[in-house]
Amino acid sequence: MNRWSKIVSRKTLTILGMNSGTSADGVDLAVIRLTVGKWSPKIMVLDGAMVPFSPRLKTDLEKLIGQSAVEVADLARAHMAFGMHLGQTARRFLDRRRLKVDLIASHGQTIGHFPGRKKSFGLSVGATVQLGDGSAIAAETGLPVVSDFRAADIAAGGEGAPLTPFVNHLLFGARTRSRIVVNMGGIANYSYHPAGGSPEDIRGGDCGPGNTLSDLAARLLFHKPYDRGGRIARTGTPIEEVIAGIEKANARRGRSAGREQFDIDLFARLVFTARRRRGTNADIVASIMEATAGLIHRSLKPYLADERLEAVYLTGGGRKNQFLRQRLCACLSPCSVLPIETLGFDGDLLEAVSFAVLGGCFVTGIPSSLPQITGTHTMAIGGKLSLPPERRPNKSHRRGSKQPGKTADTRIK
Repeated sequence: MNRWSKIVSRKTLTILGMNSGTSADGVDLAVIRLTVGKWSPKIMVLDGAMVPFSPRLKTDLEKLIGQSAVEVADLARAHMAFGMHLGQTARRFLDRRRLKVDLIASHGQTIGHFPGRKKSFGLSVGATVQLGDGSAIAAETGLPVVSDFRAADIAAGGEGAPLTPFVNHLLFGARTRSRIVVNMGGIANYSYHPAGGSPEDIRGGDCGPGNTLSDLAARLLFHKPYDRGGRIARTGTPIEEVIAGIEKANARRGRSAGREQFDIDLFARLVFTARRRRGTNADIVASIMEATAGLIHRSLKPYLADERLEAVYLTGGGRKNQFLRQRLCACLSPCSVLPIETLGFDGDLLEAVSFAVLGGCFVTGIPSSLPQITGTHTMAIGGKLSLPPERRPNKSHRRGSKQPGKTADTRIK
């Protein structure tokens, strides 16, 4: 029996999940133990960390994200190089924590999300692009890797996002209480879990910009990586025309969103609008925050009347923005708005945990795409398998020509 056959036959799996979010600031890693149960898998989080990107790597990624024109050779090399980077990061993390896992589940870094159907080779198709070749990760770590989770959903007619509502159902679904989970990453998304509901009862989707526009404004207008705690937004006054511009851009998308909808071109138009109204830089950031909170409220409004709704739980980096949280509390009142830590989970690691769980779903054959959320025609099993190369005792057959103790330069060229 080969290694993969042994993994598939196990009732308990230890999985390392990896995710680089829309903000492209680092890699989140989470190790889980997944036990296949009679009705649904049991999940225990064992360890986790966030490893920030170097300034050089972050700059290289930003050059690719959302670009309409990229050299094919550059993209192919970036896919392989970033996979090597992820593999080396995983190996160092596992070695330092002295952890052993059965496999790695890697989402990679989204650099383009194009769910809208357009003609290609005579067929109408959507697409999504995540950097980080699974075979490169497998070669660096010597472990099986499940990656490319969104393609199966798109191939089945969906938009490939969001994928985490099914995992949120496994983690946070309750028999007697309804819950809403809002992920405030680069793009904000939500999932609603009615009391005692099945996967078919879950509702969810993307809300609009999470941190994408506010981070862009902080960088270009204030030379800061982000608006820490909402301190800048707190000093500004929202401008209705700027808010309307964001809402208009959000209305053009389908079920899911990407940074392509909230890019530098939109930001330039928002600045132009603000200047016509004699708005300050702080007013622009305040307008973005107000629009973000308003679009989240608009998405959640149909579920706030649920008498068994316990709370709205926030995850992702945006939950640390006190000003945005206050605006959400005001919009969603009298519903409680709480950090996901209230339920015993680290909000910084939840997406890495989610992809670890999705990796386990791939191994055990559990479909994870939800038609009512992504638009897929059927519940697809997401992921593709990459196996590591066979190890040979002869030194001449070892991977590459690196000297022991040295790490290859995997900066994206």
